[in-house]
Amino acid sequence: MSHNFLLLNSEKTEVLLLGPKAARNKLSDLIVTTDQIRTYFNRQELFQRCSFYIEIKGKDLETQTTISVPVQNLDTQRFMRVKYDAKTQVRVQLAYQTELLKKLVRSREDIAVIADKIHHGYVVHEEDDIDRKISELEDTAAEFENSLLLGPVHNRHKLIFEATGAVVVPRLTLELKLKKPVTFERGRCVVLSKLAYLYWRIEEEEEQKQDEPGEEFEIQYKVQDSENHDASNQLIYCGLYRAYVVRNLIPGKLYEFTINRVNSCNLVYSNWTDTIWRTTSPDC
Repeated sequence: MSHNFLLLNSEKTEVLLLGPKAARNKLSDLIVTTDQIRTYFNRQELFQRCSFYIEIKGKDLETQTTISVPVQNLDTQRFMRVKYDAKTQVRVQLAYQTELLKKLVRSREDIAVIADKIHHGYVVHEEDDIDRKISELEDTAAEFENSLLLGPVHNRHKLIFEATGAVVVPRLTLELKLKKPVTFERGRCVVLSKLAYLYWRIEEEEEQKQDEPGEEFEIQYKVQDSENHDASNQLIYCGLYRAYVVRNLIPGKLYEFTINRVNSCNLVYSNWTDTIWRTTSPDC
């Protein structure tokens, strides 16, 4: 089939439509564009680098107000099972997004093949189904958009034991929340002979709400020493700061630095951290 259409890039996000002008205009107006598909690829790539957390809310049955529920108030073993189920939910959602993107690309390729055959005067049965294929393409794009939305965690466990006396147990709701990846500001990071000035940021960060707690970060680093293959990671707690000076480095050595959030008990899934390698300057 590949000889019937023109592939413009290795990621298969671009195809060339051929055919009568009226048919080309119809397809161009209706189907998902290559720019949209490229945007979908970028959004999913960012999505895969995010960290996913459980947000626990409780509704007071008497006052009907929503309150945050500390993890310490939950049954530990049951909450661990909920986190395991939520992790599975996230992984399935990420895999589903990948399959939807593949389906989008295949659908565009199929439409391009039909347009090419029509252009060369072939009688093709697919021409009768062009509207159906366009509709399927649009449905797949809508499914992908919906797959980027996080919803409630499917909970089968009672997380708070039955209360006795006058204690009122709130009705719990659990939702998945994501946090954008933390990345080094590579242009600002500077390494000298014994010091490393490191800076980082959160990708596509939105303005923080006043009632949201600040995020805490940690740095891990180790020397890449050919004479010591088992060099251990050094861990530095950075608190709320987004810059840190690492001291007492060895001159003339290659170092690996990794930045990440401090893991909280609400963390469900995180499969990516940002790492840079820098060589300290020789000691003069």
